[in-house]
Amino acid sequence: MKKNPGGVTFTMNLHFTNEYPASCLDEIVGYLLGPRLWIPRIQYPDFDEWLHKSFIELKNEQKRAMVALSGNDIAGVALYQRHKKDPRALEIKNLTVRPDMRGRYIASFLLRNVEIEGARDFNSSHIVCDAKADNLPIQTFLVRHRYEALKREDLYQKGAGHDIIYKKKLAYI
Repeated sequence: MKKNPGGVTFTMNLHFTNEYPASCLDEIVGYLLGPRLWIPRIQYPDFDEWLHKSFIELKNEQKRAMVALSGNDIAGVALYQRHKKDPRALEIKNLTVRPDMRGRYIASFLLRNVEIEGARDFNSSHIVCDAKADNLPIQTFLVRHRYEALKREDLYQKGAGHDIIYKKKLAYI
């Protein structure tokens, strides 16, 4: 329990899992589609297509989801997979936390759990991810978690701007 300056006491009980029944995939995808998503759609012109493809890949277990639950509600989701071109790399495809749950280190816990479970699942030696070049908060987040910026390029060639590719070596593998 924690006491805030207003004198109100609250308890935050979170559960992190990458084991979920297939019936929960609709809820996970619905969460990513919802208005709570932090990604501005203008930066991802093919977002709906990507999400549909991700749903299929989650069902086929090509992609995995790490879900943070607060009670029965999704508080955050991270999608990850084995990198399609580098079999020793774990690739984080998406990481988002509900706006009303931000600032509570949920993204950090999701990221760390993906690093551990994803590395085990895929026998990975390193992790790669990307962030929009103009998204300073996520860049700061990644650097704080020891991700190294490798290069800047327009990954998706859709006119949505440049991305920065990040990498983190996994010392415990």
